Amino acid sequence: MQEEGQIRKMLEMMNRHIPSKRSSLAELMRQREAGYKGKDGIDYRIKKAELDLLAGMLDEVERNKLKLPIIVMTDTSSDSGGSWKVMGRVEVKVVSALVGREPEFPDQMRLFNPHVGKLRSVLPTATTTLFSP
Repeated sequence: MQEEGQIRKMLEMMNRHIPSKRSSLAELMRQREAGYKGKDGIDYRIKKAELDLLAGMLDEVERNKLKLPIIVMTDTSSDSGGSWKVMGRVEVKVVSALVGREPEFPDQMRLFNPHVGKLRSVLPTATTTLFSP
């Protein structure tokens, strides 16, 4: 049990940058300095060029539905390990287009390290990673 507590504490530290609240792309486009506050209390900025790229891929309804940053989380359901996933219909649409890979489901997509690297190189400030047990 002590080991479980240590793992939980380690994950909390690794995930302290996760936003306490995510805003829609449409909301962020209206802000002078787009960003979010992490659970650690730090303000994280999202670059306007990334917002513009995403806005160009989506219609108005989708811009209101897409929450940023896009969260790329560890996929603990994978037997092979080393995979990640993105959840949400609009999130999957965007990520699929950017990494050039068809999703398994309309609202969930598995990514492998090369995909995550490509995604993070295109959207370094509009994506973040979440580690789960």
